[in-house]
Amino acid sequence: MNYKLDTKDIDIITVLQQDASLSIAKIAERTNLPSTTVHNRIKKLREHKIIKNYTVNLDKDQISGNIIAYILIKVFQANQRDIVHHLLKRPEVEEASIITGDTDIIVKFRVHSIHELDRFIIDDLRNIPGIQASKTMISLETYEK
Repeated sequence: MNYKLDTKDIDIITVLQQDASLSIAKIAERTNLPSTTVHNRIKKLREHKIIKNYTVNLDKDQISGNIIAYILIKVFQANQRDIVHHLLKRPEVEEASIITGDTDIIVKFRVHSIHELDRFIIDDLRNIPGIQASKTMISLETYEK
């Protein structure tokens, strides 16, 4: 059974997305809801797996680098999922998707230097069996919602 979100749930989720470390009392204060309501709503949201976990929003530029590249990969006679799983083992790979169209896989990659990107493409990517071709695009600016 699907849980129907209402405006109170949305308000609580919005506050949690901004700062998941807030106490129930602070969330109640920011949403103008009683603390017991906030507590019960969060409990229900967790039970219905709408809230899966709480996380930390890190500065990826400082940790992993500020050079972001997208790599388009064409696969020939290989299992795309196997290639994706191989790529996801690399710490520089933030995400990989199997997609439709002329390209089979798109990979989002983050590094500190062009040299690291170069090493990955030449030493790793080009040695993965089944990759027919790749095209690398470097992001000039990134915007997040």
